[in-house]
Amino acid sequence: MAFLDHVRACNAFSLADFVPFHVGPAKVGWIRRPLSLELMRFGSLFHVFEDLVHLEPNLTTPGDRTRAVADALAALAEDGVISRLRGEAYPVIERLGAEPLFEIDRGVATEFGIVNRGFHLNGLVGDGAETRMWVARRALTKSTYPGRLDNMVAGGHPAGLSARENLLKECAEEAGIPETLAARARPVSMVSYTMEVPQGLRRHAFWSYDLQVPEDFTPVPVDGEVHEFRLMPVDEVARIVETSDEFKYNCNLVVIDWLMRTGRIDAEHPDFHALSVGLHQPWP
Repeated sequence: MAFLDHVRACNAFSLADFVPFHVGPAKVGWIRRPLSLELMRFGSLFHVFEDLVHLEPNLTTPGDRTRAVADALAALAEDGVISRLRGEAYPVIERLGAEPLFEIDRGVATEFGIVNRGFHLNGLVGDGAETRMWVARRALTKSTYPGRLDNMVAGGHPAGLSARENLLKECAEEAGIPETLAARARPVSMVSYTMEVPQGLRRHAFWSYDLQVPEDFTPVPVDGEVHEFRLMPVDEVARIVETSDEFKYNCNLVVIDWLMRTGRIDAEHPDFHALSVGLHQPWP
């Protein structure tokens, strides 16, 4: 196990079994061929070809597209063709910064291969060689990666919220961080990757924030997403990432990014260039 193993794992994919998903000229996702064939049951809503799925062009507004696709997703979920719906809307965009073309349920973001935005926050105490990092352990009852280590706070970016609003909301809900403290978090980088998983294609991009946490503040689990928080020396955090899979897969990338930004992984490291490139991959 090495730092680079985590980066490679998050960038492992093949498009051989996927077809692009378009809204007009915009490529917004990738869909596995078997699922694309299931979309044919909805008549002209999805124009399904051998090498392309195209949303009905007569749906000209984001609202019309959202409603039409939601009805189709409900039918597919009821038949067990796709994952359960979560009732949380994610914007469907061609690229970061673009206007949403419609909204789709978070539960099927991977199955449709849409760009999935979010953030991860490093909670840091002290500085220099004495720096410690707050690490969360995910709730043991979570449906995904139960009990794995996680960054202090992390969350997807739902439709209708700015990046700052989402940050403040998740900090309060996951770790009881008051707004006055959470507002001090600094956006320091962005990590992106494409990862093939059984459900489909994860095309993720998330902002990485650093937050200097006072010595007398202790995060507390609020919404049940976290089992416990531990304050750990950064050398221990680095060792865990470098030698194990104890962290949730993409949290490793956040720690590696921090280690590089602070010079703990420097230009003398044999994988420095590969790590630098792998943390900021363009999407297909």
